[in-house]
Amino acid sequence: MTLTTTEIELYKGCEQGNRKAQMRVYDQYAKGMYHVALRIVKDSAQAEDIMQDSMITAFAKMSQWNREATFGCWLKRIVVNNSLTHLKKEKKMLKVAYDDVAYEMEQQTEVQIDMEAAGMTAKKVLQVMKLLKDNYQQVLTLSLIEGMDNEEICEIMGLSNAMCRTTISRAKESLRNKMQLI
Repeated sequence: MTLTTTEIELYKGCEQGNRKAQMRVYDQYAKGMYHVALRIVKDSAQAEDIMQDSMITAFAKMSQWNREATFGCWLKRIVVNNSLTHLKKEKKMLKVAYDDVAYEMEQQTEVQIDMEAAGMTAKKVLQVMKLLKDNYQQVLTLSLIEGMDNEEICEIMGLSNAMCRTTISRAKESLRNKMQLI
């Protein structure tokens, strides 16, 4: 990733506490980060609080941004982590014992959802996702909407790799089943 001179100066200003620079970055990312939080916590007031807290955290820890990833990607990770932490504090995130859902992953073949062939719109999929259990909604949001890979989801949600694969697979299967009913 290569930053332009203007971006370097802008982020340097944010790191030094320049309020104008911080406001420019805030204006650039606030709406997108609000929507990331909203998809996870499903409450507009909480999403706004999480987004603002995440921006404050990002500005305070700007020196920890390694510049290997884009600022937006780094900020999104902060927003996702803060959103999931919020859910855990609110005890909305279900905790399931691994033994309750363990089975042989090698025997399962994952079927992809072909939305075009099924004549489904993204809007319809998002509506049906609201009918899923909270933990299924969360992993599908991180995987399908936010584009995170299994390793990132494991780290963020505190799951083992096998548990993450199992949960994503079952969430997709549940989504497929609900899509067929509608």
